[in-house]
Amino acid sequence: MAQNSFLGRKKLAIRKALVEHRFIKTFFKYLFDKIPKTIKGKWKKFWKKVDKMLAVPAIRRLERDTPIDPDTIVFITSTGRYDCNPKWICEEILRQQLPYKLYWTVRKKPKFGNGRFPMELTLVKRDSYEFHEACASARVIIDNSTSMAFMQHHKKPGQILIETWHGAIGIKKFSKDTNTDKVWVQKAEEEAASTDYCISNSTFETELYKDTFWANTEILQYGHARNDILFPNYSERAETAKQEIYEKYQLEPETRICMYAPTFRNDGDISPYLIDYNNLLEALKTRFGGEWVIFTRYHRLITKKMKSIKLPQGVKNVSGYPDIQELMCCIDVGITDYSSWICEYMLTGRPGFLYATDADSFVHNERALFYPLTSMPFPLARNNKELIENVLQFDETGFKEKCDAFLKKYGCVDDGHASERAVEKIKELMGSSPEK
Repeated sequence: MAQNSFLGRKKLAIRKALVEHRFIKTFFKYLFDKIPKTIKGKWKKFWKKVDKMLAVPAIRRLERDTPIDPDTIVFITSTGRYDCNPKWICEEILRQQLPYKLYWTVRKKPKFGNGRFPMELTLVKRDSYEFHEACASARVIIDNSTSMAFMQHHKKPGQILIETWHGAIGIKKFSKDTNTDKVWVQKAEEEAASTDYCISNSTFETELYKDTFWANTEILQYGHARNDILFPNYSERAETAKQEIYEKYQLEPETRICMYAPTFRNDGDISPYLIDYNNLLEALKTRFGGEWVIFTRYHRLITKKMKSIKLPQGVKNVSGYPDIQELMCCIDVGITDYSSWICEYMLTGRPGFLYATDADSFVHNERALFYPLTSMPFPLARNNKELIENVLQFDETGFKEKCDAFLKKYGCVDDGHASERAVEKIKELMGSSPEK
C-alpha cells in the first residue's frame, strides 16, 4: 500500500502512535474529553501503562522491518544534550570527515535548525518513531547510560552497541546490591546483556564494569573521549570553548571562575547545596588573587528546584550549559560533593574541593561510596566554615602530589587521544559486514 495514499497515511499514523506509546491517548482522545476530570486523573497512569504495553510489539515489528544500514550510527546520551563521551567521539568522526549517517537522540528538538548540534547530524526525539527507525537501521549504537533499554529498544543481530558511560573514576556505587532504584537496575541488566563493548578510562573503571553489569562484555581501555579537551593537544578547541563561555556569561577576560557542581539527592532536600557564596568569593580572592565569579551547575534532576534559590551578585547559574567538560577548560577552581566530574577535573591539576554537609549520612541514606571522601586529594568540608578554611589554607604542591598518586593508584589512562582510539575501533566495526 502506498504510504502517500489516504489509507497508507492512516496506517503509518497508527504505527507511529503505537511505537510512541500514545495510541490510547491519541485515538481515544474524544472519549477521554467526555470523562469527568476526577475520574480521568485516576485512570491516567493506567492508560499510560497500557500505551507502553501496546508499544512493545509495534517497536519489535519496526525493528524487524527495518534493514541495517552499514553506514549509520546512532548516538544516545542520558541528557539528550550534545555532551559527554558520545559528543567527542562524534566530533572526531566529523573531523575525519567520515562518510557516515549520524543520528543524535534529543529530549527536545531545537526551535530553529540544529541549535548547538552540528548540521551534519540528524536529530531524532527520544521514544519517537524516527528514533526507533534510526536505531533499527544503525550498524553502531553509542550510549552513555542505560537509555536504550529505557526506550524499550532491542539491538538486532548485526548491530553493535558501545557503552561509553558518563563517569570515570567514580565515587558513588551503582551496582544492583547498592542501588535502591529497582527499575534502573533492571534496565541496566537489559542493556548490559546487549552491550558489545564498554569504553573505560582506567583499571578501576574496567574492574567496575566487570563487577557491576558488564561481566561478559569486552572492555576497551581507551580513555574517555570527553576528557581529551583537558589535554594540550586540544588547546585550540579548549580556547574556543573558553571564549564562547566568557562571552555567553559576559565575563571580563581576566575574571577567574570557581564552579560548584554537586550531584542530586533522592530525598529532595536542598540544604546540602546552600553555600555561603559571599564568603567563598572573598576567600578565593584572598588565597588566589584576582577577581572571581562562581558558576553553579546543578544536576539535571534538581535544576528546576534550584531555580527558586536567589543567587548573590558574582554567582551565575550555568546549569543550562550542555557540556561540563568545556566548562572545566575555563574554570580555575572546582567544588563538588560526590560527583565524578571532579575526578576528571583532576587531570587539569587545578585546585579542587569537596563540600558535603551530609558526608556522614549520605552512604546510609542515599548511595554507598567506592572509597571514603577523605582518601581523595581534595580537602573535605562538612560545613561552610570548613570550606572557607580549606580554600584559605590550600597547599598547591601537596595537592598536585596527591592527584598524581590518586590517578596512578586507579590506573587512569586518559592522555588526550581517547576519541581517536574510539573512532578507529568504530571504523573497523563499520567496515565489517553485519551478520545476516
